[in-house]
Amino acid sequence: MKFSDSLHAHIFKLSSVFHILVVCGESLIARSGTITNARAGEQVLFPIKHNGTDQYDVTFRLKFPVTFKIFTWKSNNPEKLHIVHPLYQHRVGFNNNFVMLNDVHDSDTGNYEIYIDYYGAKLKNREESTFRIQVYEPVSQPETAILGNCASSPNITLNCSVSNGTNYVIHWEKVTLSGILNETYDGTVLVIDCVTEEEQHIYRCIAENPVSNATSDPVTVSLDNKTNSKGKRNGLMMLVPVVMAVLVLTVVYLWKTPPGKK
Repeated sequence: MKFSDSLHAHIFKLSSVFHILVVCGESLIARSGTITNARAGEQVLFPIKHNGTDQYDVTFRLKFPVTFKIFTWKSNNPEKLHIVHPLYQHRVGFNNNFVMLNDVHDSDTGNYEIYIDYYGAKLKNREESTFRIQVYEPVSQPETAILGNCASSPNITLNCSVSNGTNYVIHWEKVTLSGILNETYDGTVLVIDCVTEEEQHIYRCIAENPVSNATSDPVTVSLDNKTNSKGKRNGLMMLVPVVMAVLVLTVVYLWKTPPGKK
């Protein structure tokens, strides 16, 4: 879910120094109890729901893979964060009922917890919310390489690779010249049989992960000389029985010819 508010920026003070942390025009809102997939560099908002008018404290902490407190915010001192963990300095804040985590990266992947403690005349139970954040680097455009050609080889090999991205998968698409998807193939390597390939196709490599996808430039494999390549194969196959017959006749001749006449 995305949060948009391009008209107003929300600003708060961090510790005794004024650190400006802004709710961006488009941010990712985490959902309690589910996995939220985030792009590296994105801003993630953790919603807070408190009840009543009593004073309360909000504690934000990492629960897994390690456990430590990130910060505490007090409603009676809203302009200050308390005990901010060094790894999150200048990247976390509290604004408009959201905990904000800026510029997320791979190491921010984990389980987070927010709990609220109330301080009033009437005792209230602690409220807790748990979030799972999975951070991915977006994939870059795939690069392709062509090995071999139908003029000199029975097969052509297509290789696909990406320079950036995490937890991605790669597959190939085979498309007709008119743009109709013909087949898909999993993996980075695709082998094309020049003999069985009946018509010209376009191939494209696609890399994707939960937050991004990218497609390579189209690859067109030339089938020129395909018939000649196949003809060379057939010609060689026809020579085999001829050579065998010559060898058999030679052996028979030598066997029947007396030693003195050889």
